[in-house]
Amino acid sequence: MISPDNRTNITLEPEWLAHRYQPDGDKIHFVRVPRAIHQSVTFISDEYLPGNLERAIYDRQDIAAPLGSDNPVHFILHSGFCCSTLLARAFDLDNIAMGLKEPVILQDAAGYYFAATDKQKAGEVVRNLLALLARPFNPSETTIIKPSCIVNGLAEPFMRMLPESRSVIIHAPLPVFLGSIARKQITGRLWAREQFAELRKMDLIDLGFDDDQHFRQTDLQIAAAGWLAQQAIFQNLVQRFGADRVKTIDSEMLLANPNEAITAMSDLYQLNLDAEQIRQIVDGPAFTSHSKHGTEFDRKGRDEERTSGESPHADEIAKVAFWAEKVAEAVGIDMKLKAPLI
Repeated sequence: MISPDNRTNITLEPEWLAHRYQPDGDKIHFVRVPRAIHQSVTFISDEYLPGNLERAIYDRQDIAAPLGSDNPVHFILHSGFCCSTLLARAFDLDNIAMGLKEPVILQDAAGYYFAATDKQKAGEVVRNLLALLARPFNPSETTIIKPSCIVNGLAEPFMRMLPESRSVIIHAPLPVFLGSIARKQITGRLWAREQFAELRKMDLIDLGFDDDQHFRQTDLQIAAAGWLAQQAIFQNLVQRFGADRVKTIDSEMLLANPNEAITAMSDLYQLNLDAEQIRQIVDGPAFTSHSKHGTEFDRKGRDEERTSGESPHADEIAKVAFWAEKVAEAVGIDMKLKAPLI
């Protein structure tokens, strides 16, 4: 492990990514991630980051950064498999904006916050970690954070801590989401159960079922239950903060209307992008290459992948989607979110 010369470097240099939070000892783990690496990796997690990057560990109280600077901070919130990574890549714009793709430290923060008995201290920790992520690579840039969907339970505190922040919520329509889970086979089904388990642990799933009833549900029912829990979180955010700060869009609307969506996001985030800059984003790699693999991938490729992968599961997807609609109706969850982006 290589440590920086002093704590000031850690606080001032945005290359030192606040990477993990260690509640035992109240320590923050940093890793030095140049912007070029941010741009090249799918997510800023150890699974994707090079193993030879410089690292350092400091006591949180020794390097705590103030929250609330002149640098704007906004969010891309999502429920998984819905083009959120595409959007984070789209807003990686030198001297304008920088998208942070699923910083792991926010997952640590969520786990710590929801397990903590002292919510005041836990809130202070979250504020410090968020402030460290908010540091821009360039003073003129807006920081746009795309947390993991496991972190959505902290979205309301984030918005309260940063009263000038705005959020775009993107989700896939439920049948599309279920199709994504199904065509990924065991990997997708395990992901859905793991996400559900984490949300359940944070007490963020309340659909009227007890643990025994959830245990008896199929993989796609569990995936749908997790999707509904996320919809409930998003619905609350729209109600609490209003359409001036929170806008929603689904993946199909984004892909069908990329120019309008990016223009509306630019307006919401107050980036002042002109028509040529928006054209470059829509014609650029975010929309023309696979967010996870980097290979060429357009709307036609997405549709072909979806059709071939989902056809064997069409009956199951339709039945689970119908079941989920009835559950949503019973507990008051909107299947279609308000405050549309476009």
